[in-house]
Amino acid sequence: MAYERLETYAAPAAATPELWRIGAVLALMLFAVIGLQQLLFVLLALIGGNDAVTAVLESSGDTPGQSLAMLFSMGLYALGLTLALRAIHWRSLASLLGPPVDAVGDFIRVTYWLLPLYIGLILLMPAEYTLIRNEAMSLSRWVFLLPVAVAAVVVQAGTEELFFRGYLTQQIRAATGPKSWAWMAVPSALFALLHYSATSGDNAIWSVLWAFCFAIAAADLTARAGNLGPALAFHISNNLVVLLGVSMPVPGSGLALYHLPFGPDAPMLATLMPAEMLALLVSWLAARAAIHR
Repeated sequence: MAYERLETYAAPAAATPELWRIGAVLALMLFAVIGLQQLLFVLLALIGGNDAVTAVLESSGDTPGQSLAMLFSMGLYALGLTLALRAIHWRSLASLLGPPVDAVGDFIRVTYWLLPLYIGLILLMPAEYTLIRNEAMSLSRWVFLLPVAVAAVVVQAGTEELFFRGYLTQQIRAATGPKSWAWMAVPSALFALLHYSATSGDNAIWSVLWAFCFAIAAADLTARAGNLGPALAFHISNNLVVLLGVSMPVPGSGLALYHLPFGPDAPMLATLMPAEMLALLVSWLAARAAIHR
């Protein structure tokens, strides 16, 4: 009964439920992204020359500008998904959101609950380390860049939710029927695997496990609400804190106000996972309470 709205949410996929279409969408989406990237490189070369293209290709993502470029580049995948949806399923990107009024309302409610919660958890959770100020991001510069940084996080997290909890959830549910849990398990497993990083060393498994639990929670919220609003708020709120507040010194962390004093391969990271999992559990329960379903 908790997931009774999932049928309505997956209804747009019912007209073209064949599983082969997922592969076709992936192929066409990646082809479109590669084409759009090449077009951007051509435009960049015309404006800044070959040196500008080389600088982008060799970017480490450590500076604020490079981090913004990395986050906004996810928008290419959203454009690719838009084209692929229209070509393979004859439907729009908006069909991944669910009822618009419900999606917007649930997004606002969950964000209203989660942002203060995340900030409170950061302030209240005990830490055995001292945060390091990001030398490239003064407070005044951080405030100045905040609107565009928020927009970049929305593009990055929103694109992932549109694909994993939007497209894949709808299509797999329509293809496998109401008795299957593949709509939750398959997108969550793929989402987790994409968070695997060899640079994390022995900690890679913890990143994958956390991402899988996060994806399960986001899928649950989507199915309960019957729209993508709660999952979007869940993901965006988390990434706003992680990418703009306190971040590990990794590629894409250039917008953070503070950095942790260790990297993703630090042995102590495993000891922090229970607290991270507890924070995830609390935020998921808060999001569920926000939508009252």
